[in-house]
Amino acid sequence: MNTAVQLRQSVSDAIHGELVYGKPRALVSGKLGAVALFSSGELVAYRIRHRHQTRLFVFRTLEVDDRLAARIPGVRPHVRLLFDVHSMGRARLVRGLFAHLRRVHEPADLPDSFFVRIGVVLGGRLPAHKILPTLLRRAITMVAMGGRTIAVAAHVSAKVPP
Repeated sequence: MNTAVQLRQSVSDAIHGELVYGKPRALVSGKLGAVALFSSGELVAYRIRHRHQTRLFVFRTLEVDDRLAARIPGVRPHVRLLFDVHSMGRARLVRGLFAHLRRVHEPADLPDSFFVRIGVVLGGRLPAHKILPTLLRRAITMVAMGGRTIAVAAHVSAKVPP
């Protein structure tokens, strides 16, 4: 199933939508601007600006439309939301994070649990300068061990009390 992401970058529009990260399968033109089409299972970072408000969403596309999954403005159908931020400063941090990840490791290969934890860090609930290098090292190690399912299973089994 294709996931469509509306990209609005016209000066006359009050709302601007842009890709921070993602590898669209195709770009097509729509009534309000370009539309990026993604295959299922793709990682996407999408920023929306409206006047002085900024929101940035990091999500993974789904194989089928699930009405219980997250609904994001400008994105159809529903997606698996990994995290979102609500300020320009935190959106700038996410842009920097994806720039760093592109140099170190392919972001799409990292498990979803890595991005959920990053969302907690960016939410201000954990000290970023201490936790981010540890999370990145752990996620890269887990991917090298064999993929997303092993990474999630290893994390869950490590958290289970005796």
